[in-house]
Amino acid sequence: MKLIPQKAKSLLDSVKTKCKKPFLQCVLLALALNIFVEIMSRRSVLKAIAYLFTNPLVFVYNTIIILATLSIALFFKRRWFVYYLVSLGWVAIGVTDFILLRFRTTPFTAVDITLMKSAIQIWQYYLKWFHLVLIAIGLALTVFSCVIVWKKAKRYDTRLPLLKITIFFATTLISSALLTNLGLRTNVLAANFGNLANAYHQYGLPYCFVNSVINTGINKPNIYTTDVVNTIVEGVEQGKVVSSSDILPTEVPAPSETPTPIPTLTPTPPVDISASTSDTVASKETPNIIYLQLESFFDPTHIKGVTFTEDPIPNFRALKEKFSSGYLSVPSVGAGTANTEFEVITGMNLDFFGPGEYPYKTILQKTSCESISYNLKSLGYTTHAIHNNVGTFYDRVSVFSQLGFDTFTSIEYMQDIERNPNNWAKDKVLTPEILQILNTTKNQDLIYGISVQGHGSYPDSELIENPRIDLTLSEDLSDSLYYPLLYYSNQIKEMDEFIGQLIEALSNRKEETILIMYGDHLPGFQLGETDLSNGSLFQTEYIIWDNFGMTKQNEDLEAYQLSAHVLDRLDIHNGLITKLHQTQKDSDIYLDELKVLEYDMLYGDLDCFNGVNPYTKTELKMGTVPIKISEAHFVPAPPEGEAAEEDVSARIIVTGSNFTPFSKISVNDKIYDTKFINRSMLSAPIDELKSGDIVTVIQSGNDNVPLSSTDPYVIP
Repeated sequence: MKLIPQKAKSLLDSVKTKCKKPFLQCVLLALALNIFVEIMSRRSVLKAIAYLFTNPLVFVYNTIIILATLSIALFFKRRWFVYYLVSLGWVAIGVTDFILLRFRTTPFTAVDITLMKSAIQIWQYYLKWFHLVLIAIGLALTVFSCVIVWKKAKRYDTRLPLLKITIFFATTLISSALLTNLGLRTNVLAANFGNLANAYHQYGLPYCFVNSVINTGINKPNIYTTDVVNTIVEGVEQGKVVSSSDILPTEVPAPSETPTPIPTLTPTPPVDISASTSDTVASKETPNIIYLQLESFFDPTHIKGVTFTEDPIPNFRALKEKFSSGYLSVPSVGAGTANTEFEVITGMNLDFFGPGEYPYKTILQKTSCESISYNLKSLGYTTHAIHNNVGTFYDRVSVFSQLGFDTFTSIEYMQDIERNPNNWAKDKVLTPEILQILNTTKNQDLIYGISVQGHGSYPDSELIENPRIDLTLSEDLSDSLYYPLLYYSNQIKEMDEFIGQLIEALSNRKEETILIMYGDHLPGFQLGETDLSNGSLFQTEYIIWDNFGMTKQNEDLEAYQLSAHVLDRLDIHNGLITKLHQTQKDSDIYLDELKVLEYDMLYGDLDCFNGVNPYTKTELKMGTVPIKISEAHFVPAPPEGEAAEEDVSARIIVTGSNFTPFSKISVNDKIYDTKFINRSMLSAPIDELKSGDIVTVIQSGNDNVPLSSTDPYVIP
């Protein structure tokens, strides 16, 4: 009987001895980290275990990826400290993914790190004060733990044999590379993900996250050559459908006594695109074109098992019955407004980019590209963007100049802003801004409006007193959906009323106008495709309203096809991407052609433009009405003892025109805490104001990034 405990003790001692071997330590730690991040990614222990047994090869592959990062520690004497730092990184990735999935359905990618500045701007909409306290405590504990581990973790007097470490490290890296290549060739893995959430579940968090780090931009297409580009452009310009046989060599015949030369592509001369980019004047028959991208807007009656006390979107539903409409397939769900925006404005397919990539944060930071703005500017249109949120969000203040807009009116230039219970600006503020543009410009206008009222996060408790719309959930749906959906349905009710008011205002104008409305993505509810009657998390709906009698024509579209579709209805065919969508949809290599042109325009040799980008970055003007200073003067503090109803300090008073609550007084380049009195008056406390001092009024949001400044006013 004593032999059994002795054997168990011997076995335990043997395991302990083996676990002290550094290479085995690496492997075991990699396994533990992989299990942890998959639990975080799937938000379930059981689902993580199921993944381990149903996809063992993928699980092992992801463990090797983590192992490659951990093996770096073997080169250091303080390897346990390096283990801890690397492990901390993977834990941080897993926890961040877990938290983000709480607010949206899109997993954590490397691109989210580049969006940190934009995320900081909206943290107050998602985090409560105790969340910030927890984050601060977590960061403090992380730093403290690093110090403790540095002091307490074992420090080895000698390093491990360099040759063994190098072989082990190289083996993990080479294995990762070979397995990645094998996985891609056998379709066990994918380089690009149509659905990020599904990809993370299918291929594992480590691979998907690392892929988002490495795989950015558009990979060079296998068929990319100057001849192929010219063949595609020629077909597009001539309206001829290009087929695979037009751009791909035919198969090489088997060897014979008299070899036949391998067929090659016949070079085609570069196509002159000057006609597509010339500065012509729009005809009087060409209408104003307005886009209205509605934040998180979709028909909530598509959710199975929900009953509303009244229709949340009666105007939108009535318009669907009368005007052209259909489903719009968008590139994201729960977040990613800028990516739907990118597809609609440029006509480019985001699927060709890296997983989770935001071109606004990458390629459009340094290059301009074809867009509906440039294509309509060449017809004499004036182009405008409007957004009732801060101008720096997603770097729109710089990106919109790369997309050819003449003006950008962000919330910093708007008046009479109302806020919803979540502190987002209500969308009805967009109506006077749209009308102001239409009433003050001479040429036809392109207006790209971006709304924000339907934005999350959606509260998990009662936030609206006496809601206009109530709802009931069936037993199939979680009760946790009630409060988020209650808040959301009441917000889109107001958005729907805004749509009705805008159309009424446009109907009262004589100018021909077309209005394209669509949702940018579904809201970030925890729903699956089976919860929706249309069966897709990546479909919103669009409507094309007009006041000149266009024929109703329903068609389901991709977001990148929408603009070309609208322009085709208007008999406008400017731009290569636009023409490609209009002429090549029936081609057997339609998407291959699109990828070739996208790559050539953004990353390639610009063969489609004869080597020169015809699109020049615009001098983007912020706002559409000038903000001016007419006078500035100093008001001293009242003598001691005299009563003052309000301000008792010395101050500067600035009078002028078109000031907003985001106007800030600057004296000699120093910005002062400014009080908005009305559209023509601002005030700020100041100790003194001397002759020769230079006063300006700067527009900036809560991030204090200056967007524009008035002409200087010199104190006489």
